[in-house]
Amino acid sequence: MLTEKRKGIVYIAAASMCWSFGGVFIKFIPWGAMSIVGLRALFAAAVFVIYRRSFKLNFTPGNVLAALCLSSTTIMYVFANKLTTAAAAILLQFTAPIFIILIYLIFYRKKPTLSSLVAVLFTILGMLLFFADNLDAGGFWGNIMALVSGLSMAGVYVCNKRPDTNPQDALFLGFLINSCIGLPFAFFEVTADAAAWGAIVLLGVVQVGIAYVFFSKAIKRISALLACLITTIEPILNPSWVALAGVIGFLPETEIPGRFAIIGGIIIIVTVVGYNVWIEKTEDKKAEKP
Repeated sequence: MLTEKRKGIVYIAAASMCWSFGGVFIKFIPWGAMSIVGLRALFAAAVFVIYRRSFKLNFTPGNVLAALCLSSTTIMYVFANKLTTAAAAILLQFTAPIFIILIYLIFYRKKPTLSSLVAVLFTILGMLLFFADNLDAGGFWGNIMALVSGLSMAGVYVCNKRPDTNPQDALFLGFLINSCIGLPFAFFEVTADAAAWGAIVLLGVVQVGIAYVFFSKAIKRISALLACLITTIEPILNPSWVALAGVIGFLPETEIPGRFAIIGGIIIIVTVVGYNVWIEKTEDKKAEKP
């Protein structure tokens, strides 16, 4: 039997797998960022209605804050993918662990442990190596939006840990907000492109909807920082899918990860696994003390 914590790790890893398809499909869809945001959120909201079997929402402060953070994260990330390179967008978004540490330090007066700091530093090192082969500066505003997405992403993790937050309510509310913001753009821009519609349905149902179902089941079982560190497998998978899509002709360009990317990916995986093992051993020692 899996412990609650290990279930949380499995769920957040599954969420990361789903999120990792975002770069491929966002680049593939020819429509503007807000149209993608609105339609993707609409399909994601439908997934949550089916999963929850309810339209009910509780507007607690925690739910509203988490929903606003989710809305900002997804909007900024889609715009970043349209305005800068996919590599820059995903790398800058995954500054989130640093922001989590800063949020807890500034607002909760909670100092990070040495193991947490080491894990974050090695994770960032791994990501820098992973993108060293093909990372360029990209568009200035795209990079800024990706960085804001990283801050908002940290808010999603922290706010969903609040006692007055129900992750499923908060995420559903976030999808509804994005649907209301983005759908008006879609009415004027969306075309009858079957391939694009297939991609947007996959984005909404799998890359966002099912991913956040897994996230909602994980976030109450593990810490915000641990959850965020585990999701750094997404930046490894994201360009890997892009490379595969290029090879099979789904995308016009083929991006094959180089040797630094492979080394960076290994560092990230070893760091995340090592941090998990360290945390589990530390908790076991604490439980053994009388």
